[in-house]
Parts: sequence; C-alpha cells; structure tokens
Amino acid sequence: MPKKQKRNSAYYEERLIRDHPGIYADLVGGKYQTVTEAALAAGLKRPRTRLHEMKNAWLKASAHEQEEFEKWLFTQPRLKAPHRSLAGASLPIATGLRLELWAKLRIQAVMVARKMTMGDVMAEMGLKRLNASVGNALRSENRLQPNVIAALEIWLDKNKYV
Repeated sequence: MPKKQKRNSAYYEERLIRDHPGIYADLVGGKYQTVTEAALAAGLKRPRTRLHEMKNAWLKASAHEQEEFEKWLFTQPRLKAPHRSLAGASLPIATGLRLELWAKLRIQAVMVARKMTMGDVMAEMGLKRLNASVGNALRSENRLQPNVIAALEIWLDKNKYV
C-alpha cells in the first residue's frame, strides 16, 4: 500500500509554481501572506469551515471532554429531536442491556422538556410507576430487561420532536 502523500506548504508551493505561476508570483510579491492563502486563491485548497474545526476538535478531545460536550449539547434549546439524528438511526439505545450515553442524555432531555418524573415516563411506557429500572440505568450501568428497552425505544420515537 503506497504512503499517503503529505499536503504541507512545500507541496502547495510546488503546485503553485507548476500550475499557477501568476498566483505564485503574487505570493512572492507579497499579495498573499502565506502559501495557504495562495493555495486557496488558486483553488488548490478549500477554506476550513466551522464544521471542519468542530470535527477536528472532537477527534482531539479526550473521552471525558467528549462526554461533557455531549451533556452540554443535549441541554441546548435549539436541539428539538437529537435522539437519533445525532447518534445515527442504526445505533441501538442499549448495548449488552445497558443504555448508551446518547440514549441516557436523550431520555433526560425529554424529561426536562416535558417536566416529567421517572414515574411519569414509566407510566407512559406502560410499566408500573414504581419500577426503578430505567432510573437506575440512567444513574449507573444497571442492565435493563429486553421488554423495557423495547418500550423505551417506542417512547423515544414518540418523543422525537420534543
């Protein structure tokens, strides 16, 4: 497998000399401050967007920083239906009968938005109000019964626009 080519300033300077001599002359003349500016002007590079910067920052963040960011993100009022749009439609809400972080955050966000107690959630799912299984799973890594997970999936789907 061949090595991935480096796309550093030397590469772009070479490309400017070869393919865009006018822009390279402007770079040498001082019209452009950096090789990157000249490469952008020549169309050899695309400008970085905020999305690029966020993705880059996410990949460099520690697991704890990513978790804190997710918690913050799900408390923002602009997000109306983040449960599967952010997590991906094919992801399960639980792995090994334990709730995924995104599902925990989504359940809590719906509860806050609708001013619900855990008993209200359980009743809406058709379970006993005093059933503490989902509450315990939200607070710790407790396992859930498959029927509770199925009921939670239905409940989350019904509340996807909350």
